[in-house]
Amino acid sequence: MPHSHRASSLKQTNKSHKSSKASKRSINRSQGGKIQNRVSIKKKGVANGSIKSKADRLHIAKQRRDASRDKLWQQKRVQGRLNVRNADTVIVPRIVGIVSLSEQEADLEKCVQDFLVEAADTTSGKLDESSSVTVTYAKYKKEGHVTYLTNSTAFRAMYKNDDINDDDASVLAALDLSRICDTVIFLIDGRDAEKTNDVPISGMNVGGGISTTSSSTTAQQDYDHLISSRGDRILSTIKAQGLPTPVTLLVNFEGEGDDDTMSMTSYQSVKSVRRSAIKKKLDLKKYLTRFATTEFGEGGSKVMEIDIPSIDDTKDEMNDDDDDDANNVLIVGKSKKILPQSFLNQGTGAFPTRDAFIRALCTMNACPPKWVADMPRAFIVSNNNRHHDGHTYDEMTQELKITGFIRGKVPFDVNSIVHVPNVGTFGVKNILKMESPTTQKRFVKSTDDTIADETSNILATCDIERREPLDMFANPDALEGEQNLIGFDDQNYNDDEGMDDKNENEGFARPAGWNDYQSAWLDAIKDDDDMLSEDGIDHGELAAEFNKKKTDATVITRGDMDEEDDKFISEEERRTLIEQRKRDKQEDLDFPDEVQVDEDENARDRFARYRSLKSFRKSYWDPKENLPDTYASIFHFSSFRATQGDVMADMKDIMQAAEAKFNQLLENDKKKKDTNDDVMGEESEDSNEDILEGCVTSGTYVTLVLEGVSPLAASRINPSSLLTAVSLLPHENKVSVVHMGLCENTQCDENEAGDMPIKSKDVIIFRCGWRTWQARPVFSQNNLNCDKHKFERFMPTGGSFFACSALGPVTYTPCPVLAFRRTRSGKTQFVALGSVIGADADRIVIKRIVLTGYPTRVHKRHATVKYMFYNPDDVKWFKPAELVTKHGLRGNITDSVGDHGTMKCLFNAPIKQHDTVCLHLYKRIYPKFAPVEIINSTGEKVTENLLVL
Repeated sequence: MPHSHRASSLKQTNKSHKSSKASKRSINRSQGGKIQNRVSIKKKGVANGSIKSKADRLHIAKQRRDASRDKLWQQKRVQGRLNVRNADTVIVPRIVGIVSLSEQEADLEKCVQDFLVEAADTTSGKLDESSSVTVTYAKYKKEGHVTYLTNSTAFRAMYKNDDINDDDASVLAALDLSRICDTVIFLIDGRDAEKTNDVPISGMNVGGGISTTSSSTTAQQDYDHLISSRGDRILSTIKAQGLPTPVTLLVNFEGEGDDDTMSMTSYQSVKSVRRSAIKKKLDLKKYLTRFATTEFGEGGSKVMEIDIPSIDDTKDEMNDDDDDDANNVLIVGKSKKILPQSFLNQGTGAFPTRDAFIRALCTMNACPPKWVADMPRAFIVSNNNRHHDGHTYDEMTQELKITGFIRGKVPFDVNSIVHVPNVGTFGVKNILKMESPTTQKRFVKSTDDTIADETSNILATCDIERREPLDMFANPDALEGEQNLIGFDDQNYNDDEGMDDKNENEGFARPAGWNDYQSAWLDAIKDDDDMLSEDGIDHGELAAEFNKKKTDATVITRGDMDEEDDKFISEEERRTLIEQRKRDKQEDLDFPDEVQVDEDENARDRFARYRSLKSFRKSYWDPKENLPDTYASIFHFSSFRATQGDVMADMKDIMQAAEAKFNQLLENDKKKKDTNDDVMGEESEDSNEDILEGCVTSGTYVTLVLEGVSPLAASRINPSSLLTAVSLLPHENKVSVVHMGLCENTQCDENEAGDMPIKSKDVIIFRCGWRTWQARPVFSQNNLNCDKHKFERFMPTGGSFFACSALGPVTYTPCPVLAFRRTRSGKTQFVALGSVIGADADRIVIKRIVLTGYPTRVHKRHATVKYMFYNPDDVKWFKPAELVTKHGLRGNITDSVGDHGTMKCLFNAPIKQHDTVCLHLYKRIYPKFAPVEIINSTGEKVTENLLVL
């Protein structure tokens, strides 16, 4: 047959040449250079696909740089660095706090403050009686306005009482000072470097106390004593609250110890003495650099030094500079002798280290703590104390006046509620405009404008209808349909009456706190039970029996002790109870949640309020079920996150409106300069006027008038102290359940002075942002994948994070939290730190207890369990509950055996003899108030559930 060929279906197809595509060179040539990534080449059109030339791209880049620069200046102006509300330019001074970390506090801080003020061109405030000194360094123009505050004079007088010792007052005053400062200066006394370190301070070894060289280790040990124990506490608390821009300053006193050096040194050894002195100073500076880097991080590692001359040296310099140079040749700490001679001849002044420090202080980028700077909240710091008209109180009208600059990133709303730390929360009557001490006159004003009475100076007056009520607790009127709910939809509660009628028609009495699953337990109760009536029908006797208030034995286990009972027991009993609590904590660590039932007590009575859950994570628990009476007076949020988002959105609109108005003022001021016209042009209608109604621009020097300040609140004000007034955001004056994420302070010593471990519902003092109060919180785990959170009996230690729930005022995040407690010795102990999570009264904290029993006889899946209960009634009561074992088995109680609580159990797999049978029971835990006794205006003792200061 003739051969025939057929083409195969698997014919090879070669790849064609890419002639349709352009080369890389042609593509780059058509693009014209680099373009932005977000602009697509494939898209055609003028908006997206147009290829810009190199000149256009350079022009766009320049516009972006200019926009970023203008935005930066805008932020500085809005935050109060410059304000041109009127024809005057108001410069808001930078607040600089001075805090001593050495043994000497008041004398060292005052000496440094006086030395820095001496170099100023103008001064406002007397150094002897004033709590605040505002100076001006004309060399640095707008940035040269500085307000100096010391830790010993600013807020220290507010804590002068018998209950607080000096060290605790210094720590608390430093916390008040650090939250209003732009820059904080930590002082280190150089004279302490000459002292020997006999008793080193634990926990202050820089870099962990380990060094690779012996010389650095020796130097570190020699300088560890520079930071006192008080300074160590100040550092730990300020870092926990939030640091402003830190500066570490080494203070050298010239002439100290020079006479002894001269008597021991000959002329030939002068050079070696100076060399060793310089080396020692370099070692000290190196140690402080490592200290600042370790404590404040890389961004806060700025270390400077300043040389303060003695009184004799200052007189010699003023009289005869030549004699001063001749007499002070051998002074070790003299800054002029350390610096090069060429630098001294450049006109740096008599004190070059002071000039360098002031230059750095005025020109550095400084800001308050991040949680203060970023939060849309305005506040006022009084310009001085009461002796210098910084704040005044009128007892007749009960009005408190605070004079100072409005600070913050938002305007001050006259209709907002104002909180004065350590005093109370009040409403604003009006805001008066005052003439600033830093005002610079730009234009000549007429005589009619300069003569104005107090009425014409009113910038804003409060509208009481727009202001929130000052009541912290909810008092809903059920007849008017009021509820203590925030953010809930009203239509969800229209059928309440129908539900009540339905429940009444059912006629079924259920024990308090029981759901449908638990009501099935009632089937196991015999009809001839003693709690039922003669006709065998439950008419509510069972519910009444369970709803009765139990004795202390049913709620509190043995070994618990309330801190209020401390004063009613003897010292021997106190030591016994403390030892018992320590043993309970150790037992809780060894056997978590395990509870022992005594032979003479009934488990069904002791654990009547507990319930069993099939799954801790998946089982449903109604958050509104069987709430305590205190929850009727607090506010409940539908969604705290959504509420905070709405409040922050409103504050953002106010910020944008204030910024737009500020830009308009700048443009009008510029036009006025160009046209040389004394009369301002007509302002265009602004749609933001309604938003800014009642708001005063940040940076204005005003007098804030607070009304309703009772004599009791005014008695907390010390005339020698400064005052701070901070505006509260909407809903922040309401009381709810505040949840905080905390961790234990690493320097907390629970055994100090014989103090017992911290337990849930102990009295804790919370310092949350600007406010302070005390409560009895509950500790819990913060479960992310569950709506229920496990209760912790004791505060977790070892640096682990935990949640803390307490009754207190609502606070928006971010906000730092510091937890303190009062020890038996009267000290204030810093125990925990963290931040606010939110406010939610529906967060469920569950306490778990574990009843354990041991199998005495096993046969495959069956076992006889003893020592869990001691009477058959308890076995019948807990029969519907599910059992688990430590080896992972699950089972149930089948029958009761005998009269001693022995029971038969059936499990899902064969059980082993050495296994342990467990019964898990759960109960919801609620935080409590810590009542405070105060003396009212009539002299009577009054108990308040919550006192926010």
